[in-house]
Amino acid sequence: MKFIPVLATTALALTVAACSGKTEAPEANPRPADAPQGEGLFSGASGNLLSFGKAAQEAGIRLSVNGYLWRASLETISFMPLAEVDSTGGVVTTDWYVDEKKPNERVRVNVLVLGTTLHPTSLKVNVFKQMKTASGWGVEQSQSNVSRQLEDAILTAARDLRAADAAAR
Repeated sequence: MKFIPVLATTALALTVAACSGKTEAPEANPRPADAPQGEGLFSGASGNLLSFGKAAQEAGIRLSVNGYLWRASLETISFMPLAEVDSTGGVVTTDWYVDEKKPNERVRVNVLVLGTTLHPTSLKVNVFKQMKTASGWGVEQSQSNVSRQLEDAILTAARDLRAADAAAR
């Protein structure tokens, strides 16, 4: 029985001793002015998602996918909300996009950059479409013609990027 008051007194003494030490001032909250300044993520400046042109090659940066196709893919579907972007695997997946002119229709796009060459076989685009019904969103038929048109638009943009890069040299 004498043990409990002694234990309580010891615990209280240790707690007071621990609290009597110096305390450190809390870290200041970061302000927007403290953030690094410079180009944005999609600007094409070195070190961001779109820096896969001449500057990246000079710096020795190597991609497992074609940089022109990658950049063209991001630029072509930039109006849609992005759900997943993986430059290593060459995958761009959008979230569902609803055009305000067609509120009963929504579209999702998956872009796969499959190789390092600027060639149609290095690109695969899948377009998924759903229509709104009384019971919710219903899946529509595969949109292969839309997929092909989007692939063509990305390939054209990639060729334009390569031509612009070659002209800048």
